[in-house]
Amino acid sequence: MERRPCLSRRHALLLPTSAVGVGTLAACGPQEEGSDNPEPLRADDGSVPLDEVPENASTMVNFGGQQPFVLLVRGAGDDLTAYSGYCTHNGCALSQLQDELDCPCHGSKFDADTGEVLAGPATRHLPQIDVVVEDGAVRRVR
Repeated sequence: MERRPCLSRRHALLLPTSAVGVGTLAACGPQEEGSDNPEPLRADDGSVPLDEVPENASTMVNFGGQQPFVLLVRGAGDDLTAYSGYCTHNGCALSQLQDELDCPCHGSKFDADTGEVLAGPATRHLPQIDVVVEDGAVRRVR
């Protein structure tokens, strides 16, 4: 009876992919202090104080519940626009790096002020999310 090798061709072909995956996971450690990728604001009660959202900037907010990440883009005062915090290509949660949003799954990039696609594979801009400012707090409209 012929002996088969310990490593099949199929498994041998998967080795380079596995090595890349392990290297990628190693690069996904905790954020260092002073990182350009700030933690999203938490709004567990469904609202975030408006004064915690900086003017003339964009901020990721975790409103809790299903698909909680929302990008708030604030101008001056109560001027707010909100976008989905999920990639339009495959639905991965985006991370904010200064003026852009990056998709860790496939590399799409979005403008953090407009939600427009900067780099694919995503082809659709981020959809707008309805939010209101009431009593000094930002609430997501469902």
